[in-house]
Amino acid sequence: MTAFHPFPRLPYELRMQIWEMTVEPRIVNAELTHQTPTGRAHYLTSSTPVPAVLQTCREARNHGLYQKAFSELAVHGHGAQYVWVDFVIDTIDIGESMFDSFKPVAPSIQRLRFAREMQAEWFYYDEVEGVRHFVNAREIWIVPLDGLSSCVGATEEHYWPCGQENVFFIDPDNPQRVFRGPDGEGEIDTLYGPK
Repeated sequence: MTAFHPFPRLPYELRMQIWEMTVEPRIVNAELTHQTPTGRAHYLTSSTPVPAVLQTCREARNHGLYQKAFSELAVHGHGAQYVWVDFVIDTIDIGESMFDSFKPVAPSIQRLRFAREMQAEWFYYDEVEGVRHFVNAREIWIVPLDGLSSCVGATEEHYWPCGQENVFFIDPDNPQRVFRGPDGEGEIDTLYGPK
């Protein structure tokens, strides 16, 4: 059955509950690319599709399950640039985009994911300070491009607005493998550290 024709005749409250049950946590890709030599023009890109429920009907779209986000980061005059997000449950993956580029919207992000070379000098001594912009982050997910062993000590050496215990390290070779906080760092050190 592709359509449930009696659905519009259900009570409004029941229909709204059904729409709300369609919302699931997602990893939402939202990266900024720089197309000019000065790096000032931000082009918002995302490989995350529009949630299916928003393509279903006007009632579902108008219920406010998701909101348009990040348009304030995009270049004006280059068409609509936004991503549909539920900031409460979605993890925002900024990839290798700079933290400072997201400063205007950082307080909205509760679950942040990024990819970095953790031991790179520019990150370790400079850019990591930009994570402070994400003042309402409840979780931070890190893909260490230079390997899991580069994460050992990161929770103690840097400030994380979500607290050390809510920093997650994702194995770049096996994204299903995740280590959490200082205990996870200890496990990483045991598995990958010097013998």
